[in-house]
Amino acid sequence: MQWGDVGIDDWWRNEQFWVIGGASSHFFALFQGLLKVLAGVETSFTVTSKAGDDAAFSELYIFKWTSLLIPPTTLLIINIIGVVVGVSDAINNGYDSWGPLFGRLFFALWVIIHLYPFLKGMMGKQERTPTIVVVWSILLASILTLLWVRVNPFVSHDGPFLIVCGLNCDD
Repeated sequence: MQWGDVGIDDWWRNEQFWVIGGASSHFFALFQGLLKVLAGVETSFTVTSKAGDDAAFSELYIFKWTSLLIPPTTLLIINIIGVVVGVSDAINNGYDSWGPLFGRLFFALWVIIHLYPFLKGMMGKQERTPTIVVVWSILLASILTLLWVRVNPFVSHDGPFLIVCGLNCDD
């Protein structure tokens, strides 16, 4: 930061928008590139200027939902729920569970703080998030959490996991 003559505020803002871009537009650009290369599907969009008060183009300035809003919103939902579940689990399990929780809480809060400008922008002028974005994000977050619980790589798959699956542990 010292060599580039960049202040801490500018660095932090840049860091936040890299996370927001990586979770939304960069992800979809990768997906569209793969569609173009593998399936030959062409996508097109029109870039418009958002500055000005031209009444003829006023519909261009209206905030509309887009699929680009779903991944960052899903990340926010998953991390907020993760913080709540982690703290409640640590409270229920006692003193020994707080140590491993701090690293997970740090990472989850780091993601939430990075996505704060995104959340603030979505709540901006309309004072509410489009309902369709919330519905799709909750659905995607639910699917991802259920998959994570089912395939959790941090839990040993011996014992109860095999019994739940209908397999005998002695085999």
